[in-house]
Amino acid sequence: MTSSTGHASAPARRVPLWRVLAVVVLAYAAGASLAFVSFGAPSIVVLFLPAGVTLSALVLSPRRRWPWILAAVAVTEIAVDMSHGMALRWAAGFALANTAEPLVGALLLRRFLPAEVDLRRRRDLLVFLACCVGAGPITGATIGATMLAGSLGAPWPQSFVSFWAGDATGVLTVAGTFLAWRYRPDPKPGAVRGAVSVGSAVAATVIGFWPHDVPLFYLPIPVLFALAFSRTLEVTLAAGLATTVTANLMTSTGHGPWAALQTSEQLITMSLQLFLATTILGAWILAVGVAERDSARWDTSVERAARLRLHALQVLTTDLAKAVTSEDIARAVVREGIGMIADHGSVAVVPPGGGETVLWTSPDRPGGQAPDVRSSLSVPIPGDDGQALGSLTFSFHREHSADADVVAFAETLANLTAQALRRAHVYEREHNATQQLQQALLPVLGSELDSVQVSADYRPADVAHQVGGDWYDVFTLPHGRIGFSVGDVVGHQLAAAAAMARLQSALRILAQAAPGPAQVLDELDRASSLIPDAKTTTVGYADYDPATRMLRYACAGHLPPLLVTGDGAAYLWGGRSLPLGAGTATRGQGQVVVPDDAVFVWFTDGLVERPDEQLAVNMQRLADAAGSLPGPDAATLCRHLLAHMAGDRTRTDDTVILCVQFTGAGPVTPENG
Repeated sequence: MTSSTGHASAPARRVPLWRVLAVVVLAYAAGASLAFVSFGAPSIVVLFLPAGVTLSALVLSPRRRWPWILAAVAVTEIAVDMSHGMALRWAAGFALANTAEPLVGALLLRRFLPAEVDLRRRRDLLVFLACCVGAGPITGATIGATMLAGSLGAPWPQSFVSFWAGDATGVLTVAGTFLAWRYRPDPKPGAVRGAVSVGSAVAATVIGFWPHDVPLFYLPIPVLFALAFSRTLEVTLAAGLATTVTANLMTSTGHGPWAALQTSEQLITMSLQLFLATTILGAWILAVGVAERDSARWDTSVERAARLRLHALQVLTTDLAKAVTSEDIARAVVREGIGMIADHGSVAVVPPGGGETVLWTSPDRPGGQAPDVRSSLSVPIPGDDGQALGSLTFSFHREHSADADVVAFAETLANLTAQALRRAHVYEREHNATQQLQQALLPVLGSELDSVQVSADYRPADVAHQVGGDWYDVFTLPHGRIGFSVGDVVGHQLAAAAAMARLQSALRILAQAAPGPAQVLDELDRASSLIPDAKTTTVGYADYDPATRMLRYACAGHLPPLLVTGDGAAYLWGGRSLPLGAGTATRGQGQVVVPDDAVFVWFTDGLVERPDEQLAVNMQRLADAAGSLPGPDAATLCRHLLAHMAGDRTRTDDTVILCVQFTGAGPVTPENG
């Protein structure tokens, strides 16, 4: 058995979808309008800041929101383009370009970086550049250049290069800044210092781009590089974004060396964006190098190993405290413990009472190659009686790696594992015993019920003991009738199970002589006063006569049954009364003639009650799920409803479901009479 490893990013604060869409639409519209009004679009392909806005929104949002974001961007793009005189078909084409581009970039980025994007790491930076600044804008440029060639008659190659340069610069500056601020390590950077830094970059750009004939355009370069040395990456990128916008505004108003160039507008805007992108990227790489240098100064190899080991030990201790079974414990040790001191390893566990040893191993090298083991260490997991509960094996790529510190830590890890395994063995013994008890309390659905098909399931809430107070029962009655019941005793564990067993037996006995379900519940109500913990129990009881196809039913405080026919599913609301021990009023009953192949569904409240959800809503969900399954048999419907309503979620209450399909009249072996 092989362990699996994984990681998850820290949960982010959930922002309502409408707010995300509002921010995206406003930012996109502002950036797109800026491109038209200030940068000169659509006569040339210019710096397009909304490309970074859309990509940032996708990367920072769960995938289920992506269609909404892309739809909002497409509508905004078409609206802005048409407001500036562009025909609908060309506007739709640009909307396609400006939605396909961020989608490709975001998909590729999340393919290689599924967790947090840390733009201070070289690998993350390279993936961001390749996927979001390279591949995504290339996709957009391919579509956008085609639109430009069709709408304005612009040469396709020049349009492609300038379109890519404008969008890539927008992604580099806007998305880079957003992602750096979103995943910044310091949640409270100095606002004043950041504003001064951005202001200095803007001032240097204005001064550098103001004259035509004095070559001062390089002034933003030393400012950005100085910020890379002295400020955080997010401040540096924010200053780079401000520099980019300022430089494009200065050029579009006739200032700076690019405004004085006597060449095509596409070449002017393309070369300007490339200059700015290269400058910002250079400052970015410098900031990453400075961050790595500072990290190396702060973290010596010994300090780093100690911190990581301490953190991993804390995580492992928490996981072992939560682990219930031997398998859970072994997986936790493989996942969190082995890697603290070794390159590879395994956990071997001997089952209680002997048996074949079970082995869990850490993952090998990619491609299934065997790990290059130069040295190893094996430590027994000690038991109370001197018998080892298993062993931990540590493998190393280097020779003589198992020094005294490693051995001491391995023994500590083995002792922690032993404590957890001893606790797990006690649980597993109790678990097996209580499972046998629960199965003994539930009825065996016999094959003698020829006129019905029955399927039932029980899911306990109490994970530790696997017993509770919910029950179901199906049994034969005199004169060929069939009785079935469900009940819910308040509480969990053994006390509720004991009351359940007594009530279930009492109901069976009373049903043999009572004329109908209402009288059965009346008698059971009187009997419940003699049964401890039976007060306020809810019970549903019904009997069915195959000869007449008459179904009679009554509910003592219990949820109504559900009848599923070819016309759909409907609740049977007749025969309702108070729970056992809650009143003295005479109980009534309902009745219905059931059609062929109808399915009668009865359940306890654990199937439909949730602490944060309305009962009526979940009951309707159950009815809809039952009615949506065409021609189900009892077993199929039972599985379908359990999966639809419960799934794998943690249960806070016991759950019983009983499905009875009426297959037609036939002989039924009665228990007596």
